Amino acid sequence: MSFLEPYIPNKERLEQRKSDITMSLRTDWVFKVIALLTAVTLYVYVQTERNPTIQRSFNITITPVNNTEGIDYDLESLTTAITLSGQKSVLEGLKDSDIHALADIHKLNPEVYTPQVLLLQIQLPNLPAPTLKGLVFDPPMPSTHVQIYQPAVKTLSVTALYPKEPPVGFRYSNPEIQPSKVRLMGRAEKMKRVTHLVVNAQPSGTGAKVDGEFIVQARDSEDRPVEGVQLEPNAVRVIVPLQEEPPSKIVLVSADISEPTAYPYTISEIRVEPSQLKLLGRPERLTNLSTLSTEPISAKTFTQNQTLTIRLNTPPDIGLRDDQDKPITSVKVTFIIKKMATSEDPHPIKPTPEAGTTPKTAPPNRPLGTP
Repeated sequence: MSFLEPYIPNKERLEQRKSDITMSLRTDWVFKVIALLTAVTLYVYVQTERNPTIQRSFNITITPVNNTEGIDYDLESLTTAITLSGQKSVLEGLKDSDIHALADIHKLNPEVYTPQVLLLQIQLPNLPAPTLKGLVFDPPMPSTHVQIYQPAVKTLSVTALYPKEPPVGFRYSNPEIQPSKVRLMGRAEKMKRVTHLVVNAQPSGTGAKVDGEFIVQARDSEDRPVEGVQLEPNAVRVIVPLQEEPPSKIVLVSADISEPTAYPYTISEIRVEPSQLKLLGRPERLTNLSTLSTEPISAKTFTQNQTLTIRLNTPPDIGLRDDQDKPITSVKVTFIIKKMATSEDPHPIKPTPEAGTTPKTAPPNRPLGTP
């Protein structure tokens, strides 16, 4: 027996030792995996409780930007719904009004008149970059449909509206509009409603003339504004000069009958339209004028009612204006003729006066209303 023999294990002891070591390794590996999983679970739980993740839905307003001049369009909807996933502490503090959806109209094709899909640009409040990066959008790329309408074009003249009552002693002369015509462009159904263009021109101060740039308004047949129509230019210059008004006087107009009607006809009534006119001239000249007569009229051949346009007998130093303050040189004179009874015709046919009038008589050789 060698002195080393006690130190050399026998085969059974080696196998037992090997089995013990293997069992120990297996048991430690399971514990280590369990410990690792437990640690990961605890870490995730702690992080979740510290920064929990939630989902929130928002209904945000769509704002058109970069509008291209001359393009008429409609958005399918003025709002869009999105869902955000992210940290609870961030999303709980957000409101619908904090988020903006921008519709870049410039990205549309202006020559396509069918609905187009337009991606929306979502703008969030100023948040740290890591926080923004952690937000998840649903849908990932929000969009809306936009309809572009084919424009209709036409050109109309502009009418100036200004105060009808000028300062005392003055009158407004004819307005000057620069430019006098404006180009309209817009949706066809809106353009059909536009019948005329106006500007509300006002003097710069009391007693001043009208002179300035004024906005042009498109209006319909009932004089109501028509919105959504583009005007080029949208403002025009209106000049309405003030002219000193000479002294004036209102007088009656009478018909000057140079020859009366032939027997058996007579004039039962004379009507003059307009019956009054405004005279303009020097004060001393106006003082002597109380009526204004027409040129001589011969009624010798009148056998039935007559309406004639007769020139006025206007003195050379006198100006004439009608009730619209427009120059006038002639008036309409209507003669109501009546046939008198004779021995040959005991039952003459008398003309029937117009409804609402009373026959008047006047000497056949003198104007009605003169002494």
